[in-house]
Amino acid sequence: MDIEHYPDGSIPSHLLDWVWEAGPVLSVLVKYRNSGAAILRDGGGTELLLAERPWDGQYLVATLLPSPDHLHVIGAGPRTVAAPTARAVAAEVRSRLLPEFEQLVNLARLREVQEDLDWLRDDVEPGTVPYPYPADLEAALERFLTHAPYLIAASRCAGAKPLAEQDAKVLDRFETLLASLTQSSDDAGSGLEPGGTDEAMAVWLESGEALVAVVRSATVASSQGPSRPTVSTSTPPKPPAAAAATGRTR
Repeated sequence: MDIEHYPDGSIPSHLLDWVWEAGPVLSVLVKYRNSGAAILRDGGGTELLLAERPWDGQYLVATLLPSPDHLHVIGAGPRTVAAPTARAVAAEVRSRLLPEFEQLVNLARLREVQEDLDWLRDDVEPGTVPYPYPADLEAALERFLTHAPYLIAASRCAGAKPLAEQDAKVLDRFETLLASLTQSSDDAGSGLEPGGTDEAMAVWLESGEALVAVVRSATVASSQGPSRPTVSTSTPPKPPAAAAATGRTR
């Protein structure tokens, strides 16, 4: 866990640009002096903003947007959680915020994979994939190989819909492929060997749509969970002179 602390009593206003779903709950805090704020990073791409609301002591936690270098997300993000104690807000993060964040990230991964498959269906004739592969085709394959492990894991998690035998075989096939590519990459030092790329391309083109269908079916139950309660904003007192934002960057 990596912690970036802002101890000087102000939350940099630009930091809220990186919060997925800031809303009035967090945006109003830039006008007040705070006891401090911090960004918590798990090393795996999840980043949380932790702050204390100065007028009532409530702890607030929100998720930061995933890096656009790895994933493009659209739409509403996980709603900020709030609680009066550190223990209570940690429980809210575990039970609500992180599961919703993971669900929305996986939906974004699924959307990117589906968009690439739609492009393939419209622009590439079956059995006529050019070689050497065009850069845009290799980039689409690379995105798929980046997202596939997470989508497979989501389909096999405890809250997912039970898999039919045929669906499990689809996941097994891609897991075997990914394991083979990882081993080949380790043996080669870095990157995919040409043979590994050819195999990955063939399996992706042949069964990518089947994987998307399995993932969508297996995760539909968890994506239709109960709606989140609205976080109370409470009525803040009149703020003192606005805290000046620092020049820090994310």
